[in-house]
Amino acid sequence: MDIDSMAVELSQMHIDNAKLLTQIANALSMSGEMGVLLWLSQQKSRTYATDIIKHFGLTPGRVANILKKLEQRQLIVRHEDTVDQRKFCILLTKKGVMYANELYSQMNDGHARILAALGQEDASEGLRILKRVITLINNGVKLHTADS
Repeated sequence: MDIDSMAVELSQMHIDNAKLLTQIANALSMSGEMGVLLWLSQQKSRTYATDIIKHFGLTPGRVANILKKLEQRQLIVRHEDTVDQRKFCILLTKKGVMYANELYSQMNDGHARILAALGQEDASEGLRILKRVITLINNGVKLHTADS
């Protein structure tokens, strides 16, 4: 099958399976509160709102809302930076660390179920292809014209 035929097939799969693909995208999404919490739990150095904005490509307003919700749930605290009092360092609370660990475990369990269902060969190939797609997109390949 040539590239154009495969592109048509992929586009049709995209249309025919819109609900399922949305569920998959939502399951893989890391830009909401829980995605930010998981990402924060893996940071080894001081983390600021600007770091979240850059990493996730979110607006400052969206990040402020996410941090407010995480703070209300007592999963993070914001401390004034000792060097620059205009900035606030974001830290996970003990509750935040525990919850992030639980989420990470649940995420791994879900991934393990899918990978096991695929089987070793398909799972390895799927991961290889996903890594390749991520590299291509990071290098500027666009998925759709809407992504410009």
